[in-house]
Amino acid sequence: MKRTHAALVAAVLLAAARAAEACPACTTRSSGGYMIPILLGAMILTPYLVTTVVLRVVRKAQAAERAFEDSGIAPKTAGEKA
Repeated sequence: MKRTHAALVAAVLLAAARAAEACPACTTRSSGGYMIPILLGAMILTPYLVTTVVLRVVRKAQAAERAFEDSGIAPKTAGEKA
């Protein structure tokens, strides 16, 4: 469910970014109608959304690493056989 939601959000963001095709100064020169504020908002929010996703992934990895360390199981090194 979470992966499907994340994939949907990513697809929407990519579609919005692809539709902009210009910097904010260039898009305001032409008559774009109601889509201009939406595209500008998407361009402004994109870095924040990417940062949020990256932070969640990093924090989840850190939590998993802490849980692994707390379990008391020694990690295998590259030279060890299973």
